[in-house]
Amino acid sequence: MGEVERKIPFIIHKNIEFVPFISHASFDKTPREWVNIKFPNEDKYPDLAVAKFEAVRCWACGQCELSYMANWAMNCPSATFPANYRKAAYRGQGKHMTVLGLLQGFIEPSPEIVHVAYFCNLCGNCTLQCSMGIGSDPVISAMALRRMLVKLGMGPLPAHKRFAEYIKKYHNPYGEPHENRFAFMKKKIEKKKADIVYFAGCTGPYRTPEVCEATVNLLELANADFTVLYGDEWCCGSPLYMVGLWEEAKETLEHDISVIESLGASKVITSCAGCFRQLHEGYKKLGISKPSFEVLHSSQLFAEYLNSGKLKPKSTPTDKVVTYHDPCHLGRHVGVFDEPREILANIPGLKFIEFERTAHNAWCCGAGAGVMSGFPELARFAATERLKEAKGIGANYVSSACPFCELNLKRTEDAMKFGIEIGDILLLLEKSLR
Repeated sequence: MGEVERKIPFIIHKNIEFVPFISHASFDKTPREWVNIKFPNEDKYPDLAVAKFEAVRCWACGQCELSYMANWAMNCPSATFPANYRKAAYRGQGKHMTVLGLLQGFIEPSPEIVHVAYFCNLCGNCTLQCSMGIGSDPVISAMALRRMLVKLGMGPLPAHKRFAEYIKKYHNPYGEPHENRFAFMKKKIEKKKADIVYFAGCTGPYRTPEVCEATVNLLELANADFTVLYGDEWCCGSPLYMVGLWEEAKETLEHDISVIESLGASKVITSCAGCFRQLHEGYKKLGISKPSFEVLHSSQLFAEYLNSGKLKPKSTPTDKVVTYHDPCHLGRHVGVFDEPREILANIPGLKFIEFERTAHNAWCCGAGAGVMSGFPELARFAATERLKEAKGIGANYVSSACPFCELNLKRTEDAMKFGIEIGDILLLLEKSLR
């Protein structure tokens, strides 16, 4: 397997705008006492309890919006968006301060708080960058705010309610016919039970079917024992969970887990990063029993097949200079960074170059957590920044391992015309095997 070269410069830029100190709830307490702080509105907003300690630990230093290992570049699409540029409320720290403001009674739920809570990709870069000794997690505060707003009837956004209705009626957030989910398959798989279940997801089949087709082709080339769920597959529930509709997310995830377990499969693979994260650990967040099967992203399975010799790429001349965009759900949220790069490193003749903001420090594509439907302007802005970065490092092909990232990047490329091709790592792998 070829080595992946990573050269990320580490240069501290001194002229960083000063971040003003914000009066803090724990100012007169020692760290050991923080957990015992009692706020006036704790009983009024019980869903904020999970975020209380996270919010108290934040000292509003501003580190959450800067990538410490990527040239001190901005890392938060919400806080970098021109209309919000460096406004405290839209940074990671702002989510903590909003939680504390509500608990202390300084502010009340309002349309402005709805905007702050949902104008965020929940990408988790702020969590990574937090420079406190223990670290505080703004995503927990953002999720708690969304959950609170749902309970109060102020959330989610109208666009989120619409895709929630689609999921209930059609089992996908796009309102597409449920029976068309596996229309990408050229031949029907007759066997019901197999060692591996391929969970196709929603965005792949309905918006980027070439990714699903490549996955099935690669499974067949590796002689894998696999099957699909056909009409029994529902949306994994990730979009519902991310916007605070936890009961609805639990219902659809429980269905999928039950169907898969009934087949006796030992592994489930998905080519969607969002489905992977939801099937991999959504049960813990939604109070569901741990599934009996192992959950793998397709990159993990195919990297294993490449290393074992089940898949053997051929040398194919190419002028593509390929970079890899780490999906938040796959990389920062679960920790799968190496396997997608192993796949690219195993393709002979492929020239690979890393983004400057890469791996743990990767800039979000802008699509997730209900943003592409609720705030398309933010999704377009984030994707534009990513494509500018790709252009800047000399890449002409942006690969990823998430259909949702690819969809947002493709739509932005079609509108902005950077001259960059967008595609999944599996498309590149499949082409090298022909």
